Amino acid sequence: MGSSSEAARATASPPGVSPAAIAETLRRAEQARRAGRWEDAAAAYRAAWASTGDPRWTGELGLAELSLRRYRDAAEHLRRALDAADALAPGVRARFQQGLQRAAREVAAVAIVVGEPEAEVFMDGRRVGQGLATYVVYVEPGSHEARATLAGHEDGVGRFEAQRGDTPAIGLALKAKPPAPLPTVPPRAAAAAVGPVALRPGAEGTAIGPVMRVGGLALASVGVVVGAGFALAWAVKDGEAGTLREQIRSTHKDTSDHTCHEKIASREPRCAQLRDAVDARDALGLVAVASFVASGVVGAAALSSFWWAPSPDSDGGVRVVPQATAHGAGVRIVGAW
Repeated sequence: MGSSSEAARATASPPGVSPAAIAETLRRAEQARRAGRWEDAAAAYRAAWASTGDPRWTGELGLAELSLRRYRDAAEHLRRALDAADALAPGVRARFQQGLQRAAREVAAVAIVVGEPEAEVFMDGRRVGQGLATYVVYVEPGSHEARATLAGHEDGVGRFEAQRGDTPAIGLALKAKPPAPLPTVPPRAAAAAVGPVALRPGAEGTAIGPVMRVGGLALASVGVVVGAGFALAWAVKDGEAGTLREQIRSTHKDTSDHTCHEKIASREPRCAQLRDAVDARDALGLVAVASFVASGVVGAAALSSFWWAPSPDSDGGVRVVPQATAHGAGVRIVGAW
């Protein structure tokens, strides 16, 4: 009952748009896709998505943009479709996941962590959003600028170089603007003032507070992104190893637990491929787990810094760049404090 009502909502026409018009748009989109006319297909799927909000057409738009080599747009639309993965059929979801993997290899996935979640965030002048502490956006390789703006605060700015397949994390710290100066008191009026004067001590503290909070939360966020990427790569390698194993067993009619035992390994070249696939799978699994665990530890340390690390009056953004390979992972923090 629940699934049928959800399907009805997904195909329902919004006010002012007739079902016949939507059906005609989708017919044109499918016809263009089958004919390889990707510009026409992208335009029709975009119209269908705008009319219905259905994630299926968002994903189909992304696949059309992938064929047009518009990798950033493709990655963003495919990711948006997969955010509603529960509304997608398994086969459709798998197509979108494969498309996102292909698009993501050509762009950089940037994690933006904002010190003030209510700030409005921009990437290269293009509005990203407002009201969240963390955003993930895709950018083409090259120089970029992330900016966060909030009334009463100086802009938080992060400039960085993106490379294909990179996953940089950018921390944007916004500093509150100082209050307007008080009117100057003439010397005689100051001398005539009555009563004790309370002296306020100057601000104290070290710069470790904002570094831990902005940098730590950025690293924790990107750790999840990086970990998810390695987990996906692990699944691919595991599937590859499983396929090779079944092929070898089928060829040699072998039912033993150890597929490439000495008798088979000496005359089966695919055994070497299987060993390589298993080694790569295990290495990717270790890095994925390490990324998830490290992101949790760093995130906890960043949150705890609100209690043990005071906030100084230093400005500037902090950039955290994770560096991960199949053999390990690390992080580089760049900024001024």
